[in-house]
Amino acid sequence: MKNLITIAEIALCGLLISVSAASAEQTVKEFSWSKLADEGRICGKPFISKDGRECIRVTNSESKASETVILSIENPNAGPPAYAIVGQVRYEGVEGKGYLEMWNYFPGQKKFYSRTVNNRGPMKHLEGSSDWRRFVLPFRMAKDKSARPEKLVVNVVLPGRGTVMIGQLRLVQYSEGEDPLAAPGAWWSDRAGGWIGGIIGTVIGCLGGFIGIFGGMGKARRFVIGAMKVLFLAGLSMLTVAVIALIKSQPFGVWYPFGLTGSLCTILSVSLLRPVRRRYDAAEMRKMEAMDATG
Repeated sequence: MKNLITIAEIALCGLLISVSAASAEQTVKEFSWSKLADEGRICGKPFISKDGRECIRVTNSESKASETVILSIENPNAGPPAYAIVGQVRYEGVEGKGYLEMWNYFPGQKKFYSRTVNNRGPMKHLEGSSDWRRFVLPFRMAKDKSARPEKLVVNVVLPGRGTVMIGQLRLVQYSEGEDPLAAPGAWWSDRAGGWIGGIIGTVIGCLGGFIGIFGGMGKARRFVIGAMKVLFLAGLSMLTVAVIALIKSQPFGVWYPFGLTGSLCTILSVSLLRPVRRRYDAAEMRKMEAMDATG
């Protein structure tokens, strides 16, 4: 039993260490809207929002789609393995699903794009209204890791009416193993959180299957009872991690997998431990009665 608990604790610690590759982005260049306006490099006039942010505003007053270039970067001095444009965005009354996009131009007339078209996270699309939130336009070089972009172009694409405000932008560089989608200070990204939930859920599902099989047959009592106690302790540990993550204002992808799996482990182990013990006791009683009858 003690060995089983120790193995579970080591596995949990190993999982936390292996997926907690938080982003340590390095800023290559920061862009001031007022400076870019003085240089004639942007259309429109920057303004200061109510909370003191320097912004530019993109408005589409018609029901047809629009595409607005907000920034063009020549020789960005960013490259492999990954880089990104990061910033803050706020929008009001966006009809349909708009997005921010970054076109990456490489030598040989090659170009690729990154777009904020996800349903949540820093690459979430623009729809309806939202207060200021972080966005990321990443680009990772999976094949040719020696190429560097010649130009980057950032656009705001709206399918219909709406207003989008963009705060100051930064071009950031990442090292190997860093995740551009990990929020600053986050233990890991939403994608890593999905892997955590999947791995833990698979392990718990397999262990629960063994408990159900052996418990239903009335065999391996020591293993089954011990495994249920391990599930209970693991559930408490994961709930503790979830609570700490919430206290430290970690994003959804950090606390949710541990909160969900921890709750399931704790509730199921507590609710099933007594019935399983009664089943084993009943099986033991029938065995003793059978032995008395044959004797």
